Amino acid sequence: MAAFTDKAEIREIFAELGRRAATSEAAKALFEAGMVVAFVYSSPDLTLLMDGRTPEEGGPAMIMRLDETEPQPDVTFSCSADLGHRFWSGELDVTQALARGEITARGSIAKALRLLPLMPPLYEEYRRLRAERVAGAPA
Repeated sequence: MAAFTDKAEIREIFAELGRRAATSEAAKALFEAGMVVAFVYSSPDLTLLMDGRTPEEGGPAMIMRLDETEPQPDVTFSCSADLGHRFWSGELDVTQALARGEITARGSIAKALRLLPLMPPLYEEYRRLRAERVAGAPA
């Protein structure tokens, strides 16, 4: 079974994750590094920009942009939305997925991979969000 039923669902999930993650340690590290990381998903299609470059001082450390291409990302990861779901669930070994060609990457990959140790709280938030959606679904 696919992780996302359609484009509307994947957009809703990542819009909410962006709101919840905006002040996380990962967001702060992205802001401090002045980085923009893009995830380009297929089936359903979605471009997710985690923008730590353009937020203003005193505001959220990161802006999650959906289906936007600016600001220019420092690194772009491309894969299926199902593989993206495994990443956000904390179930994917990113370096192995890159080595197997399941994820393609362009840009400052080493710099982006240094942010991976900060991701577990976001994985937890993603899992919580998915569980809330299932619990709130009509029977």
